This record gives sequence, structure tokens and C-alpha cells, in this order.
Amino acid sequence: MSRPTSPDIADHHWAWFLDVDGTLLEIESRPDLVTADTRLLFLLDSLSKAYDGAVALISGRSLDQLDEIFGSFKIAAAASHGLERRMPDGTVTMQARKIPARSVDRIMAFAERHQGLMVERKPFSIGIHYRNRPELEDAVIDAMEKIHAELDNGFRLMRGKMVVEILPEGADKGSAIRAFMSAFPFKGRLPVFVGDDVTDEHGFAVINQLGGMSIRVGNCAGSAAKWRLENVADLRTWLQSALDLL
Repeated sequence: MSRPTSPDIADHHWAWFLDVDGTLLEIESRPDLVTADTRLLFLLDSLSKAYDGAVALISGRSLDQLDEIFGSFKIAAAASHGLERRMPDGTVTMQARKIPARSVDRIMAFAERHQGLMVERKPFSIGIHYRNRPELEDAVIDAMEKIHAELDNGFRLMRGKMVVEILPEGADKGSAIRAFMSAFPFKGRLPVFVGDDVTDEHGFAVINQLGGMSIRVGNCAGSAAKWRLENVADLRTWLQSALDLL
């Protein structure tokens, strides 16, 4: 895949959808260590103003986690893979059922038996991060598959970068992007979505269907994304170049 170029982005008819971890911000050893720097906040604020508010974060993080990362800077966001949505006017909607307590307890107990694993709990999902114990990948996947198998079909298992998560069905970034694209100020614009993980593939597929620009950061082997950027720094430079052309 080739690096995207931006001559046509200089008009004001694009809507921007941006993943967070591994895309706007580097992945850390623990999710709670991630925080937005001043330069990024200024960049996102400038982008939002230049494109009349048509900028949204699209993340697996919960809405509360996003607000911790970005502080007082609040823009539209699809959190928890779309289960939580904040529109540009601040309206928040939630569409989910919670994972049974017995399943949560089993996941917590498994993680406690293996030093270095980290459980991440969100309002409607729970995942195990094994970034600090990569040799436990198979064990984590096996345990989560067994716990998931005991749930009804209202839940699904999802893998990401060094994480396995159980969450309600119907949660994906593509559906979240479609929802935003039907509302002001996104409606009628051409969408750009940038992500870095397998959890972003639903988003890339929807963007391609809408005739927009799908971009994957990092390794894009097997991805539906049509363009590629090398890393987080490359994306920030590219976003700044889009602003500079206005």
C-alpha cells in the first residue's frame, strides 16, 4: 500500500474518524499510562474547527477512559467499540447489556493466577491484556474462549493487539461510523477513518463502501484499508499537512 496523499482533502467536505491507541497515541505497557500530549490536543482542536466539528474519536476505550486521556478537550466519540456514543452536541447514548458477574469473576480469577496479565473492565465489556506476558497468549485465548462459550449468543469474543475481550454483539466501529454519518455535522461529507488494529477492520469496510479514505497505521497485511501510514508520528504529520493546505 502506498502512503496517502492529501490534495483533495483541502476542501471542507471530509469527516474525520480517528482511532486512539496505536493511531493517535503510542501503545503503552498499561492502558492507564496513555495520555494525550499538548501538541495532539492542539492538532485535534484545529482539525475540528477547520472541518466544522466533523471529527470523532472511534475507540475500544470507554467514554470515561477517553475523557481521562483527553482531559477537558471533548469531541464526538464512539467508545467501547460503538456501544457508547457522544455526539458533537454532547448527547450521550449507550446501547448494550452487561456481561454476567459470574463471567467477570472467572476472568478476574484467571488473571490473578498469572502474574503480569492485566484485566481491563469497561461499562459493557472486559478484556485481558497480555502485552507484558506474550508467552501466555494461547492460555489467555483458551481461557476467554471457554468463558465466552458459556455465555448466550448476545456476546462475542474479539481479539486485538495483545488483548482478548468479551463484549456485547452489535458493537463494532463500522456501525458507529455509519451512525455518525447520518447526523450533523458528518452527514453529506466523505469520511476518513484511520486505525491500526484488527478491531478497526469493520470501520475500514464501511468507509470503503461509502467511498471514503480508509487508512491503516503500521502493518496492513490482510487489511481492508486502502492506504497506509507508517506510525503515529507519520499520522500526525499527515494530519498537520491536511490543515496546512486549507
